[in-house]
Amino acid sequence: MSTLELRGIRKSFGTIETLRGIDLELGTGEFLVLLGASGCGKSTLLSMISGLSEPTSGEVVLDGRALNGVHPKDRDIAMVFQSYALYPNLTVARNIGFGLEMRGIDRPTREAAVAEVARMLRIDHLLDRKPGDLSGGQRQRVAIGRAMVRKPRLFLFDEPLSNLDAKLRMEMRSEIKRLHQMLGVTVVYVTHDQIEAMTLATRIAVMKDGKIEQLGPPEEIYNRPASRFVAEFMGAPPINMLPATAVEGGLRIGATDRLLPCTPPAAAVTLGIRPEALRPAPSPGAITLAGTIDMVELTGPEQIVTLDLGQDHIVATLSADLALARGQRLELHLDPARVSVFDDASGLRISPDRLG
Repeated sequence: MSTLELRGIRKSFGTIETLRGIDLELGTGEFLVLLGASGCGKSTLLSMISGLSEPTSGEVVLDGRALNGVHPKDRDIAMVFQSYALYPNLTVARNIGFGLEMRGIDRPTREAAVAEVARMLRIDHLLDRKPGDLSGGQRQRVAIGRAMVRKPRLFLFDEPLSNLDAKLRMEMRSEIKRLHQMLGVTVVYVTHDQIEAMTLATRIAVMKDGKIEQLGPPEEIYNRPASRFVAEFMGAPPINMLPATAVEGGLRIGATDRLLPCTPPAAAVTLGIRPEALRPAPSPGAITLAGTIDMVELTGPEQIVTLDLGQDHIVATLSADLALARGQRLELHLDPARVSVFDDASGLRISPDRLG
C-alpha cells in the first residue's frame, strides 16, 4: 500500500483559517483516525487529501508524488462518504463495479473483482438486489465495496457510520477493522466518535481549532493525554478534573486532605483522574478517597458511581456486582501513577519527571 505525507497544510476561507499548519506522515498499512468535534477541521483536511478542495498552502504527497493540482480521479484514492451515494436504479453488483465499468474494464474481469469484494464483505448473496431493498448496514457495505474493488493506493472514510444505529455501528466497526487487518490497506478515517477512534485506529490525530492537538497510538492518547482538552475529549464517563494545591510533600487533591506525592510544580495545576482508575480494593501505595455515594447508574456490566467528597465530586466506574446505593459511605483507592497533572495556564500535561 501507500505512504502519505501532509506538509504544512493550511486552508483559509477569506479571513477565516480552518487549517493552521498540519504536518504528519502516514506509513504503509496504517489506520489513521482524524478525531475531533464539529468544526475542528477534520473533514476539511480529508477533502485536501482527496482533491475535492486544494490547500491554501502546503503539500499533499502520496508515495513521493505531490498531489497539489491533481484531479481527484487521477489520485488513485477511494473515498467512502457518510451518505451511501449509491445508484438506486442499479443492482448491488453494478453499484460495486460501476467505477471499473467507467474505466473500460472488461466484463469478466469486473464480475470477478465484484464477486471477490462481495465475498469479503459478506454481501455476495445480495448482488442482484437494489439499494432500496437493503438495510443501512448492507448499503454501507456496498459503498465500501465500491471503494475496495478499485484497489486504490489510499482509502478515505468520512464519518461512514454516522447514519447507522448503535448496534449497526458496532457491527460495521468490527467489519472495517477486520478488512483492514486482512487487506493491510492504508486508511484515513474521520469521526467525532471516540469509541470508533479507539477501536479502529493504529494512530489517532486529535484535532482542535484547525490544528493537531495530539498524534499517537490510542493507548497513548487515552492514558497520557498531551493536554487537558485531549483528556476531557477522550473517555466515557469523562475524566475527573480536581483542583490541586501545592503543599509540603506533594499536591493536595481537591478539598480533601489526601496528597499526590511529588515535588509540586511552581505553576497552578489540575489533576486528571480516569473513572476506571478508582478501585474499591486497597493496594500498596494507593491514595484513599472516601465519601458518600450521591448517584449510582447501572450500565449493564458496570455501574457509574458519583462520590461526594464534600466540596468536590468524583465519578468512578465499578463492577456491577458491588452492592452500592445512594447515601452509602464508600472508600475508593487510586494508584498515584494513574494521575495526570495539567498546567492551568497552558492546559498542557506536565510530565512525571517534572514532578520529581
